[in-house]
Amino acid sequence: MIKACLNRSFVALGCALSVTLASGAVVPTTAQAQESPIYRQVLQPGADETSVIVSWRTNHRGEEKLKVYPTGQEDQAKEFDAKEKNAGRILYLSNYATATGLAEDTEYTYVVGSDEGGWSAPHTFNTGSHGEDWSFVTISDAQIGVDAKIEEQTEQWNKTINKAIGDVPDSQLIWSLGDQIEGWGAPLAQYDGFFSPDVIRQVPLSAIPGNHEGYPSAIAFGDYDEHFINPNQAPDLRNSWFERNNVLFINLDSNASQEDDIERHKRFLKDTIDNRGAFNDWVIVGMHHSLYSQATHYTDTDVGRLRDGLADTFSELGVDVVLSGHDHIYTRTHLMNGNQPVSEGLGKRNDKLSPNDNEVLYLTTTSAGGGKFYDFQDVNGEKQPNARMEHVPQELVHDSTAYWRQDYTPDYLRVDVTGEELRLTTYDEPTGALVDRVTLENRDRALVDPREEQPEPTEEPSAEPSEKPTTEPGEPEESTEPSKPSEPAKPSKEPNKEGSSGSSNGQLR
Repeated sequence: MIKACLNRSFVALGCALSVTLASGAVVPTTAQAQESPIYRQVLQPGADETSVIVSWRTNHRGEEKLKVYPTGQEDQAKEFDAKEKNAGRILYLSNYATATGLAEDTEYTYVVGSDEGGWSAPHTFNTGSHGEDWSFVTISDAQIGVDAKIEEQTEQWNKTINKAIGDVPDSQLIWSLGDQIEGWGAPLAQYDGFFSPDVIRQVPLSAIPGNHEGYPSAIAFGDYDEHFINPNQAPDLRNSWFERNNVLFINLDSNASQEDDIERHKRFLKDTIDNRGAFNDWVIVGMHHSLYSQATHYTDTDVGRLRDGLADTFSELGVDVVLSGHDHIYTRTHLMNGNQPVSEGLGKRNDKLSPNDNEVLYLTTTSAGGGKFYDFQDVNGEKQPNARMEHVPQELVHDSTAYWRQDYTPDYLRVDVTGEELRLTTYDEPTGALVDRVTLENRDRALVDPREEQPEPTEEPSAEPSEKPTTEPGEPEESTEPSKPSEPAKPSKEPNKEGSSGSSNGQLR
């Protein structure tokens, strides 16, 4: 163990902490770790729908690969070299590899490892449609390990994510909005619990950092950094972005909440949306800390700074939806222009909203692991246990809130995407009951990305078309700004004179 620390040049504090955690009372013993030299393996989204990333841990110190082939056609396998992601953990290596050039509506089988060190069990995934009609699942706060109930919360996490994917079998993405683990106690065993569902090796999972990934100290983020390889990640904080079909997904690290951090968030948002927003039908931001909710974190100092610092920016840049967790209570806002709601009173299930320019919907989902839930907190800061929306006087509800629910049971969120609408449906895991549904109409369809247009045939061979910019996951270049083919403004959400949506001079996708 000491030799491993010296060989990998760890600082003394980091090594000492890792040894302490590794020698704690709870030792990681997942089925995957017992049966294979590969463990904590997870499928993740690549920079766009034609690529995926696989990360894993291994005790083997030689070269390893990701091998991918259309199911049943192993003779067509392609191999992708693995790279190590070293964020200071010891006793094992954390590797990842990116598979590119994936075809639409194709089932692939993949394995990772090597002949010398051993191979993982095979897993499959389906790329699904690359068109504008598709679905994904969102969850938050699996937070395995609350009150040291690792086994109980691992079981519930498996129930929630398997129920969600069972409900959305063609889901192309699982978006986890932070607090994958509790952090305090036995984080190694907690991570083993989080990685236990096989479904996260079959459907790409993007995980945003929550505050609990950084407990008991910031050094603990090393596990998060080694496990989750985010495309186009900023060099100075854990912000990242990727595209899937007609959606631009932006992951914000809301743990960075000081004034200078917020300025960096603004620059990252502007650079990303200026360059990629107009070429997608939807811009969706995920961040762990909820700006608008009906529980205790609403009044936290860091949340207040983020709300005051980012709400106007989200509106100005044309963000459609912001999805969050952290407050462990389901809350949906009115459409918000900056910090101001554009409607009053309570909404209802199955609301259908048609946003104007600068209007953003915020949605907070609750715990997927069931470890803890927070009571409704009114505008006076008073908690009201077991409160129901129908029985709480409207004057005690935040002006921003259109709909809220606290059932003290795990939920999951299904998102159905088309070019015309975005439908967000939240279900109660134990009963399958509908918690809430809201639909957004799209009034600013995407422009055709000039990098995707095919050149007119000519007699002379044309130059190879440029590809979408991608930054090597986890290893950003000096600048993470996407290259700029042009800087088109995102079309106005106001309909044109003919009544169709989109820009009057922009070609529709």
